[in-house]
Amino acid sequence: MRSRCALWIVLAAGLGLAAELPERARAGLDRACAHWAGTVASHGGYVWEYSTDLTTRRRGESNDLPASTVWVQDGTPMVGEAFLAAYRATGDQAHLAAALAAGRCLAYGQLESGGWDYSIEFDPERNRHHYHHLDKGRNTTTFDDDNTQSATRFLMRLDQYVDDPEITAAVERAIACFLKAQFRDGNWDGAWPQRFPPPEKGYAGLPTFNDNTMSDCVKTMLLAAELYGRQDCRDAVSRCLDFYLRSQFPPPQATWAQQYDRDLKPAWARKFEPPAVTGNESVGNCRLLMDMYERFGDPRYLDAVGKAVDWFRRSRIGGSEENGVWARFYEVGTNRPLYFTKTYELVYTADDLPVHYSFQGNYGVNRMIARYEKLRAAGPPQPPAPRTPESYAAEAAALAPKIEELLAAQDELGRWVKLVPRQEQVRDQDGRVRIENDEQNKLPMIYSRAFVNHVNTLAAYLVAVQGGPAIKDPKP
Repeated sequence: MRSRCALWIVLAAGLGLAAELPERARAGLDRACAHWAGTVASHGGYVWEYSTDLTTRRRGESNDLPASTVWVQDGTPMVGEAFLAAYRATGDQAHLAAALAAGRCLAYGQLESGGWDYSIEFDPERNRHHYHHLDKGRNTTTFDDDNTQSATRFLMRLDQYVDDPEITAAVERAIACFLKAQFRDGNWDGAWPQRFPPPEKGYAGLPTFNDNTMSDCVKTMLLAAELYGRQDCRDAVSRCLDFYLRSQFPPPQATWAQQYDRDLKPAWARKFEPPAVTGNESVGNCRLLMDMYERFGDPRYLDAVGKAVDWFRRSRIGGSEENGVWARFYEVGTNRPLYFTKTYELVYTADDLPVHYSFQGNYGVNRMIARYEKLRAAGPPQPPAPRTPESYAAEAAALAPKIEELLAAQDELGRWVKLVPRQEQVRDQDGRVRIENDEQNKLPMIYSRAFVNHVNTLAAYLVAVQGGPAIKDPKP
């Protein structure tokens, strides 16, 4: 108790904080969560964005949705994780109840195959899916866009705090799905497809790095191994990391493709995703391999990143050394950047690009290279240092200005409202798509991603101020 009091004194005096900032941060956190769980939630779930009246605009990666539809991808799991962060920071059972409602929403929408589609439909007349307890619809688990992975990670973490048979059963089905979906033969051994059961035709049944699909599978199985002591999940991680090393192209193009055929050659996906090495997904692969190097200390993982870094340094097409630009796709062999026109003709020029896809960007390459150089210079990885009162105090000091900004921007209902022009995709007679903004007709909007980011920041500040979470992580 004495050390906790001393920490408060340091924060109040040494950091120059208003004495009431922690109390205001706690009130802002509670207000935000109460509004999101009590007013925004539908069946315990969420979509991406809402107009403030919750009806004029309510969208996931879709057109406007009825209240019977909630989103899995970048939706319900991440909001549930934010509620868990609020619960850990405060110990308030209301936040745990909101997380449990999100978990039960996901458990309801779990497919018979063990994973999830992009959305969950609660209206029987609109339901197109084959949930494990229903008797109609389709049954395809998707690993695209961290979909099934994010739902499974959230449910596993929630399962540590609640004793709920519905959540436990959903976790068991999900883990079984991952293990069954992982390839176990030949060149594909250890990889995951984009969808399960894998379709016989098309790219969705191929080993897929696109949108970090496989990296998210690795992170999910590693968490399962940690929380449940599952050696089979740990073995699945090792086999997949071997696939990362096996599927990397040799120098001078020591990167990866988005997806692979049986001969480990790049394969077509959508009509604007050609067989090529990729400047985007290869960054995600490097990040994952550096994570695994820090975790396991296997030098093969860092060496693979080093080979890719050499390619990135030679393949920049614009920008500066500190903030470069790379192409999404490079031709195998020639290393020439590949692009598409708005009518989807494959070309070498970037003067008529579609607007719905990123064909050029930084993709976080410079940050990835900086991290690689730091790891390479540091030598063998060391276990993280334990947190100290001083480290918590320093974190609280660093976060305090951001907390003031968040609280100033929050309205009386706990929302962060943004006034934005209505935006629509418009297609011309030749099939070209463009974005139109209606600046004269703006909508007050709230966003799940903003809610999650702000709640996580408030929760992190409270944990730092307190010198640790109010609710300790359960031991696996």
